[in-house]
Amino acid sequence: MNFKFLLNKGKAVWQNNKPFIGFILGLLLIHSILKIIFYNYNYHLLFTGDQSTVTGTEKLKLIKWSLGTDLLVILSINAFLLFALFGARLIHSRFSIWLILPVFVLLNSFAVLLNLIDIFYYPFHFQRANADLLYVLDHPFNRLIQQPVLIITAFFAALAGIIWLIWVLHKKLFNSFSKGFTNNLLAAFLFILLGFPLIFKNSFTKILVPTYPMLELNSNELPVVQNSFHTFLYSVFRSGGHVPAAKYMTDAECDSLMPIKKQLYINNTDSSPKNIVLFIMESVPYDFFDSASAYKVAMPFFDSLLKKSSFYNNAFCYAHESNKGITAILAGIPTVSDIPVYHSQYINMPITPIGKALHKLNYTSLFCIGDEYDNFGFAKCMNWLGIDDYYSKEDIPGYKKLPAHSMGIQDEYVLRFFNQKIKEQQKPFFAIHYNISTHYPYDIPASFNTKLPKNYTAPMKSMLYYDYSLQQFFAAATNEAWFANTVFIFCSDHWMFPEGVKGTYNAVSGYRIPIIIFDPSKNKKQVFNRPASQFDIAGTILAYAGYRDSIISFGGNLADSSSLKPFVFSKPNSTMYQLTDSSYVLGYNIISNKAEYLYNYKNDRELKENLLHLKIYEDMLTSLTRQLQAFIQKTGSHFNGNPKK
Repeated sequence: MNFKFLLNKGKAVWQNNKPFIGFILGLLLIHSILKIIFYNYNYHLLFTGDQSTVTGTEKLKLIKWSLGTDLLVILSINAFLLFALFGARLIHSRFSIWLILPVFVLLNSFAVLLNLIDIFYYPFHFQRANADLLYVLDHPFNRLIQQPVLIITAFFAALAGIIWLIWVLHKKLFNSFSKGFTNNLLAAFLFILLGFPLIFKNSFTKILVPTYPMLELNSNELPVVQNSFHTFLYSVFRSGGHVPAAKYMTDAECDSLMPIKKQLYINNTDSSPKNIVLFIMESVPYDFFDSASAYKVAMPFFDSLLKKSSFYNNAFCYAHESNKGITAILAGIPTVSDIPVYHSQYINMPITPIGKALHKLNYTSLFCIGDEYDNFGFAKCMNWLGIDDYYSKEDIPGYKKLPAHSMGIQDEYVLRFFNQKIKEQQKPFFAIHYNISTHYPYDIPASFNTKLPKNYTAPMKSMLYYDYSLQQFFAAATNEAWFANTVFIFCSDHWMFPEGVKGTYNAVSGYRIPIIIFDPSKNKKQVFNRPASQFDIAGTILAYAGYRDSIISFGGNLADSSSLKPFVFSKPNSTMYQLTDSSYVLGYNIISNKAEYLYNYKNDRELKENLLHLKIYEDMLTSLTRQLQAFIQKTGSHFNGNPKK
């Protein structure tokens, strides 16, 4: 009798709470499907080298943490929906359907949409969505309407489908409320749960951090289980990410290993100061210049230029985003926060603004890009660095009729304008051109595309177009009076897949970029195999200009080997830092405070053998780890206002 009573009572409780449970499970299913798609679409980027095979045990861990993070997000949003629906009963049912439901439909749709976008956006920045999204996706509507009609239609159809499906789930839940007092037990349970953060503040705070699953997972597995709404919201509420002040060693030891205040060796001892032109090359990997690569591009201009230039064939970028690359190149400092430094609360930390430093030597300066004004915040960045003039596509006469890329005006037309502005510039000058035609989706002029090799990938074709554009620029510039007294520097803002966005990633090749210095007065071929960094560009520019004051920089001067470290630093994502020397690459996890990988990339190009736990590499591991820890500690102390040396 008692058993039957309990059974009937259990059925009643289940029926009472079934609507909300079904609602939560429906949302969990949607998020889980997106996780499965994310896992399969990005598998080749997440699991490489000796991690290329995921065991059954590891898959179970991924499933457990994935369901846990998704459930945390879904309940965090919809516990308040449940309370709102209960509260609305006291007013009027119409209040729920016209105000409460639309708000939560939008919230849940946004959460799902972020996870959908990250499936395809992950290959561009190698981590889940964060506050940086607010700065790299400028003018998204303009970008979208420039896409083919089929893509625009598919996007809005998918968006409408997601919103409709989520609306159906919400409407079904609302209908259950209108029929009676349901979901009472769950509401009470969730209400009690809300008190947990107050009672167990320290423990609960750790759970809310998006990196919490790293208790059991490696950094490469973390994006598989994270929820993009969680990572994005966490980053936004932390104002783009707080930079922790790590403490691995004494300040004195850190300063000796990683000094950032330094004097430059002066490259130019002539009485006449050199003009300097910097070409920041969008998404150009070293692969295009590597004769051993299947993606070597036959480039008439660059192939000729390398016969009379200094070529740094073992150079590396710091990160995979343009707004981090431009800061590394022009300020010589890393970006540690989620958002660009020039948008962050760290904008007033000590740096050497390159434009202001050059002003002391009577240099004028300009920046030119074929993109829209201040896209990616570049106008703010140039103002922060003290660059005099900023030119974007709107400044180019007749720009509305010129051939355009999805990102702006095609390179050859912008370079013509750039040449004209240089001629108008007071000497000596520092001029920066940031090209865009090599940016995804690589939509170069159709008339040029027909002339290209059929076996070239889209990125390779865009590089050949950029090469052609530079060839036209230099053909005109050679005849100008300023040309002979000018140093030309080429540096990529970051690496990008030479085979396209579905290409493969490697912890070494995925950061290798070309750096080239051409001085027409020398016309001398040199090839440097030592590691070089984007951080070295700012110091090199100031050294060519004859800047004699001390500077703040995490790099040196490429023309002065004594100022250069025998290794470079990179930041793969929010949890990892990387050190690369002439033979080895070390990956260090700042959450677990331990190394995750050590590869000899000279002998193991595919990075299949992790040397981390081999005894013969213990001393090397300790030495490299110490150097990387010094870099991490120095960035933390510098960003937090405590630079010493």
